[in-house]
Amino acid sequence: MRYLFIILLIPFYSFAEINSSLQSELIRMGVADQNIRNEVGKAGWTNAPKELLEKLLQIDESNTIRLKAIVKEYSWVTKDLVGTEGLGAAFLIIQHSPDVTFKEQMLPHLKKSYLNDEGITGQQVALLTDRVLISQGNKQIYGTQADISDGKVVFSPIEDEANVDKRRADMKMPPLDLYLKLMEEMYGIKDHPEIDLN
Repeated sequence: MRYLFIILLIPFYSFAEINSSLQSELIRMGVADQNIRNEVGKAGWTNAPKELLEKLLQIDESNTIRLKAIVKEYSWVTKDLVGTEGLGAAFLIIQHSPDVTFKEQMLPHLKKSYLNDEGITGQQVALLTDRVLISQGNKQIYGTQADISDGKVVFSPIEDEANVDKRRADMKMPPLDLYLKLMEEMYGIKDHPEIDLN
């Protein structure tokens, strides 16, 4: 009986292992997502060749179709299933998907993953939340979405902008003013020596 008692005290660990082939596939999809965006960025988003933009859309559509199939099979991709890198790649695919309905459907999964500390960050939830809101014709609430217009960063309209920094802080994000400076530095609009992007 003593041995049985000791055995029962051993915690019941999850023996689920990362699905390495699925993880690798998602990472490859994420790399394709980023590579094409780097190409377009080098060409200039406003004057990139039509062929390059068509290639970007093809990759986004292909990634979306595949991720939909993965989600259908597994309900959602967790950190336990595909690791943090795989989960990050899945986020990129959702964020850049041309399918607005799919983004809306995936948002509750991202929120749950964030709240349960399963690998999704507050910033990722905020980014997708704002994209979904804007696609629905609403104002964003975290101030993550902006365009470059006439050499300036222009934020899409923000709901209750006076309290945006409080909402950003809740998601562990920097204040909007710092975010603006980061974007200006990143896009070469204005130099901010105090900011190091490396």
